[in-house]
Amino acid sequence: MDNKGVKCDVCECRFNAGCNKCTLETIEVTHMKTGEDCVSTPHFCKSFAKK
Repeated sequence: MDNKGVKCDVCECRFNAGCNKCTLETIEVTHMKTGEDCVSTPHFCKSFAKK
Protein backbone atom coordinates (compact mmCIF):
# COMPACT_ATOMS: atom_id res chain seq x y z
CA MET A 1 0.00 0.00 0.00
CA ASP A 2 1.44 3.34 -1.01
CA ASN A 3 1.59 5.83 1.81
CA LYS A 4 -0.42 8.66 0.25
CA GLY A 5 -2.54 10.71 2.64
CA VAL A 6 -2.14 8.18 5.45
CA LYS A 7 -2.75 9.66 8.88
CA CYS A 8 -1.34 7.88 11.92
CA ASP A 9 -1.75 8.73 15.61
CA VAL A 10 0.52 6.02 17.01
CA CYS A 11 3.09 8.34 18.57
CA GLU A 12 5.15 5.40 19.90
CA CYS A 13 6.18 4.39 16.36
CA ARG A 14 9.59 5.54 15.10
CA PHE A 15 8.08 6.28 11.65
CA ASN A 16 5.46 8.67 13.04
CA ALA A 17 6.01 12.38 12.37
CA GLY A 18 4.43 14.82 14.81
CA CYS A 19 1.94 12.21 16.10
CA ASN A 20 0.12 12.57 12.80
CA LYS A 21 1.81 11.17 9.67
CA CYS A 22 3.80 8.05 8.77
CA THR A 23 7.15 8.84 7.12
CA LEU A 24 7.48 5.53 5.26
CA GLU A 25 7.00 5.60 1.48
CA THR A 26 5.18 2.27 1.60
CA ILE A 27 3.33 0.70 4.51
CA GLU A 28 1.96 -2.79 4.97
CA VAL A 29 -1.30 -3.51 6.76
CA THR A 30 -2.90 -6.77 7.91
CA HIS A 31 -5.78 -6.30 5.47
CA MET A 32 -7.24 -3.51 3.43
CA LYS A 33 -10.26 -2.79 1.29
CA THR A 34 -9.80 -1.34 -2.18
CA GLY A 35 -13.36 -0.04 -2.53
CA GLU A 36 -14.77 3.42 -1.89
CA ASP A 37 -15.21 3.00 1.88
CA CYS A 38 -11.58 2.29 2.88
CA VAL A 39 -11.64 4.60 5.91
CA SER A 40 -14.15 2.53 7.88
CA THR A 41 -12.29 -0.74 7.25
CA PRO A 42 -10.17 -1.64 10.29
CA HIS A 43 -6.55 -2.49 9.64
CA PHE A 44 -3.36 -2.90 11.63
CA CYS A 45 0.00 -1.59 10.48
CA LYS A 46 2.74 -4.22 10.09
CA SER A 47 5.38 -1.49 9.70
CA PHE A 48 5.19 -0.42 13.37
CA ALA A 49 8.57 -0.10 15.08
CA LYS A 50 8.79 1.11 18.67
CA LYS A 51 10.95 4.23 19.26
